[in-house]
Amino acid sequence: MRAPADLVKVLVADDQTLFRTGLARMLSSDRRVEVVGQARDGEEAIEQALAAKPNVVLMDLQMPRVTGVEATRRLVQEIPGLRVLALSAYADKAMVGEALASGAVGFVDKDVSFEDILDRILSIAPASATGLKRVRAKLSHRELHVLRQVADGLSNKQIARRLGISEKTVRNHLSRVFNKLGATNRTEAVMHAMRAGLVTA
Repeated sequence: MRAPADLVKVLVADDQTLFRTGLARMLSSDRRVEVVGQARDGEEAIEQALAAKPNVVLMDLQMPRVTGVEATRRLVQEIPGLRVLALSAYADKAMVGEALASGAVGFVDKDVSFEDILDRILSIAPASATGLKRVRAKLSHRELHVLRQVADGLSNKQIARRLGISEKTVRNHLSRVFNKLGATNRTEAVMHAMRAGLVTA
């Protein structure tokens, strides 16, 4: 069990009151999490995060006053080590890409279960994931090699051909990489690896 100091501090930023308060209430029921604030828009998210210094911010991308993308950009610059998990009911690839480029470490669709959101929070939080400095130790040599091919833009088929393995083996390696990095897709995995200095843009 975590000591109180090891609780993952979470800020929930979403302009939909029912979703925001409901999610905050459910997160508060977990012994590993402490909800340190709720924000109705990007401006409130920035103000509250600077005051409460959360480990993780759940950031809705489409909010009034200041967008989630802009709030993410400003917060990751102001708070070292902050993890921002983007939220949206609409998986707009362009917007998700902007959020990741602005510093978000991942994206979660609002349609997923609460357990999925909680798992993502715990996997990316510095206190539970031990930070990105240990990513290299988590990955095997082959997994890291495959991840670097993904960062180069190669498809599974191209990676299989280059490494002399089957596509199924490539998929298996990527599945383990996603699990170890707390990523749900290739883009998130590459972003994690870039922040850990394992791959370059």
